[in-house]
Amino acid sequence: MSVRDTILSRLKATLNQPDLPFPPQDSDPLTQAERMTVTHAPGDRWAQAERFAQELNAVKGSCELLETETEARLSIISRLQLWQEEEQSARKTANAERAGDWDVLCWPLHQLQIESLPLILKEMGFKLIEPTDLHDPEQRERIRSIRAGITTVEAAFASTGSFVVGGRGANARAASLTPFRHLVVIPFSKLFATGEDWLAQMRFAGQLDAFVRQSRNLSIVTGPSKSADLEGILTMGVHGPKVVHAILFDDVHE
Repeated sequence: MSVRDTILSRLKATLNQPDLPFPPQDSDPLTQAERMTVTHAPGDRWAQAERFAQELNAVKGSCELLETETEARLSIISRLQLWQEEEQSARKTANAERAGDWDVLCWPLHQLQIESLPLILKEMGFKLIEPTDLHDPEQRERIRSIRAGITTVEAAFASTGSFVVGGRGANARAASLTPFRHLVVIPFSKLFATGEDWLAQMRFAGQLDAFVRQSRNLSIVTGPSKSADLEGILTMGVHGPKVVHAILFDDVHE
């Protein structure tokens, strides 16, 4: 008998024991809602935004909740300026600024959903970089040292503080994965109580199949990148951004 067969035999024997605490005896069947939903976030859009912020903070991210698009635009500019100042002050040389320090890796510009934001950022001295082909070695080298990225989302989930990125555009997820700092802009219209609610809406609108087929990659992000070794020592920013800051703003006005 092979090792695999031995392991499977032991598992079957264990599962056949009559005194196991699982599954419960004579349990009521799950309803459709119970099968499909493992998390819950009650309340209106603002309550869900507050829940999103709470969950994101719990996993070492940070968040702002704003009432208008104008406030969101100002906050984005202020956040990028703050990060740029932090980068400069952290360097040890007398002339710390380098070429590319004001570059921002960007989600496809027309999808950022903040009016005039690309133009204003350019006027403030930031150069927005939107790669078109990451198979090109020159473009890969161009974005390698960029320290900040800005994206919007396909959807965000209040119950877990998670968001979905990378659905549209061949290189859309590069801005959320490559830089040291990720600034994610989330309009309330893209905020859902749970992932199940988002999928249900997409199914109801008849959009889910086409969306999945047209998406090169979908990533569900929950806070900064984290990894731990065998001793449980947590390290931030190993496989992605070390800093994730979300700006949620009310574009619904219920």
